[in-house]
Amino acid sequence: MKHKISIKLGLLFLISMILIELLLFAVLYTTVSSHRINEVMEELLTRGAGHRDVLENNFDESTLAHVALMESEAVTEVIITDGDGNILSESFNGETYPDVFYEAIDGKAEEKERIIEDEWRTEPYVATLSPIIVENEEIGKVIMFSPSEVIRSIIGHLTRQFVLVMVVLILVTVLIVGALSKFITRPLIRMKEVTENLSTGKVEEYLDEHPNDELGVLASSINRLSEDLERIKKERHDFLSAIAHELRTPLTYVKGYADVASKKETSFKDKDKYLNIIKEEATHLTDMVQQLFQLAKMDENSFVIEAQLLDVSCILAEVKEHLEPALEEKKARLVLDVPSNTKIYADPMRFKQVFFNIVENGLRYGGEETKIAITAGTEKQHVIIRISDNGPGVPESALPYLFERLYRVDKARSREIGGTGLGLSIVREIIELHGGVVKAFNDEGLTILITWPKEDNDEKNSLSR
Repeated sequence: MKHKISIKLGLLFLISMILIELLLFAVLYTTVSSHRINEVMEELLTRGAGHRDVLENNFDESTLAHVALMESEAVTEVIITDGDGNILSESFNGETYPDVFYEAIDGKAEEKERIIEDEWRTEPYVATLSPIIVENEEIGKVIMFSPSEVIRSIIGHLTRQFVLVMVVLILVTVLIVGALSKFITRPLIRMKEVTENLSTGKVEEYLDEHPNDELGVLASSINRLSEDLERIKKERHDFLSAIAHELRTPLTYVKGYADVASKKETSFKDKDKYLNIIKEEATHLTDMVQQLFQLAKMDENSFVIEAQLLDVSCILAEVKEHLEPALEEKKARLVLDVPSNTKIYADPMRFKQVFFNIVENGLRYGGEETKIAITAGTEKQHVIIRISDNGPGVPESALPYLFERLYRVDKARSREIGGTGLGLSIVREIIELHGGVVKAFNDEGLTILITWPKEDNDEKNSLSR
């Protein structure tokens, strides 16, 4: 069933509307029918009271005959009795009197007019009684009768009208509910189709975001999801292409030099040279795979941060000590200007890794006799760490992409001097996992600015992405 949700929603609305309409019709029908019955009874009571008033003024044979004659020409009937219940005049013309008449002449005195029979469903007549009182003495009764068929005819006509109106209203309700359910579910069905297409890799479809309601918000969210999937798809394609390209070069070197080194005519000196090249490329491959493994763990939300309260100056002193051999080899200097007792909340191993990667990047691309300066200071709830070198910097157009995976400013030169293009991307991931921010800009060389959250307590002992 293609539009199953529209059918379900339509049936729900339709059943609800029909139940409400039936309830309203029942209340309205009961009210109107009761009002019409009361009108008939009140009219009969008023007619009897009118005859009574005439007879109270002229209680003689001619008036009695006149009243009977009037009623014989009407739908209603009348019986006039004396005070003892004897019939003085009537319009039935010898027909059998209704049973209620005999109940009305039981000799009991009446003080005012009243309805003596209102069972129009089962009795042939409804009836009223009006006492004729002269000088505070009841001298007779005017008993009015109306055929129950009159009321039944009125109620039957009213019922047919209500049924007709109800049928028409239900048909209109069906049409309106059908149109509304399709109108309401059309964007939902469209969203279903788009999300199904997204699951199959078609990410170029977009939804209308104009409605300013929950559906519009949902459409906007699906569009953002589509854009994110498209971006992720492109990034994955670019990443895999870059990985394949990055791996192909060292593997080609390894295979090529291994083939040359394995030849018998290759001298021992050349074999040593080729084996050293193979070792360097294998080390390069190992570093790349290890860094890719770390990034994969970050993407899988399984990269755990074991955080604790650290003194930045002490940690950076350990980093400098560890990098001394590399600094001496490059004839470079690492200058630290970090106030003691500058505290942050971080994983010590990951924090060191951040600075190993940044300093190694500076040594690799800063040239000979590079000077790298690391300064730190506290600003409100953050610790600001600045790493600057006096190298050539990077083109301004490359700065926004410096922390992207496998991005290299000069790809050919990068391969000559080593590096995987993953170090700074790992730096960004680690800093963001700690809630910090990193950015790069040129200032007489490349400067990397890290804004690290300052923690005044060590209530937590671990963070995880």
